[in-house]
Amino acid sequence: MPKKVIFLHIVLIISVVTFIVGCQDNPNIKDLSDIHLEMKVTRFESELFTCKNVEDIRKLKSKFPDFYSTYVNSIVASNVQTLGGSDEDIVVNLYKYIAHHQMDSLYTITQNKFGDFEQERKELEKAAKYINYYFPKDKIENVTTFISTFQYGSAYNSVGKEFLVGLDLYLGADFEVYTMIDPQHFPTYRVKKFEPYRVVPNCVQTYVNYKIPEVNSSTFIEQAVHEGKKLYVLDLLLPESHDSLKINYLKGQIEWAIDQESNIWSYLIEKNVLFNSDKNEYQKHYFNDGPFTTPFGNESAPRTGAWVGWQIVKAYMTKNSEVTIDELIANKDYQNIFQKSGYRP
Repeated sequence: MPKKVIFLHIVLIISVVTFIVGCQDNPNIKDLSDIHLEMKVTRFESELFTCKNVEDIRKLKSKFPDFYSTYVNSIVASNVQTLGGSDEDIVVNLYKYIAHHQMDSLYTITQNKFGDFEQERKELEKAAKYINYYFPKDKIENVTTFISTFQYGSAYNSVGKEFLVGLDLYLGADFEVYTMIDPQHFPTYRVKKFEPYRVVPNCVQTYVNYKIPEVNSSTFIEQAVHEGKKLYVLDLLLPESHDSLKINYLKGQIEWAIDQESNIWSYLIEKNVLFNSDKNEYQKHYFNDGPFTTPFGNESAPRTGAWVGWQIVKAYMTKNSEVTIDELIANKDYQNIFQKSGYRP
């Protein structure tokens, strides 16, 4: 498949301590017995790293033409492509890539960590059933695992309708190699979150990013409601997961946001943030990932703009129960959603 038609909807590996909420009194938990699908796993890294020579790489290319193209053109392009190089050069370079002793060691570590990937497969299958429940046209029945040399964690391939998982970015916060990587791209607050239990929520997040693509918001409140939509959809697709997993908060951060909800809102009102049209300003301070939200200090939760938007959308859907999820996603009148939510903590 040509590179240009492969769309990867990627989520940064941002994680939290895992919590599971109880099923009692949760209206988002549905009977999925009529949803028939079976999640299959393609262990591309196993197929790749067991290649013994260049000819085996050629066979791999023929066996997985679509993902091979994505892998060498996007995921590990910097490791296997050279200026003016041919397809055959890529094949040779890919073999050299896997033959390096450090890569072989990384492969062994990922296999020891994830084994047969069965637990993740079951959880992804359940998530895929929820996706199919709400979006019947989207039937996801495959997940492909790989090693990316710390480039990609989770992605959704909207063309092939499959999840993609870079196992080497889920080896646990104590994996010492992470501390040796450029701290500008792997700051401590991110490294703390490279945990294997984040595979499934991150995959679902990439799907939601595809369903609700980025918009060119003109005010804080528009961006907040847009992010709130995505988090509300995650409520539906991950009904048994704690809210921390959906918004990528660390332990204690969701509690901080709940405890400070009124103060956050008062500050936004007082500082005239809600209708601020300086996108560089509100995006940087309230929506970009980081260890905290700058205006609220080092002890605050990050991305509080998204958290506020989440509360707005939940309030809107509670007050307007006739609105379907498809209608919510399609509604671009963010100001109207805000007004009809009646959100005033």
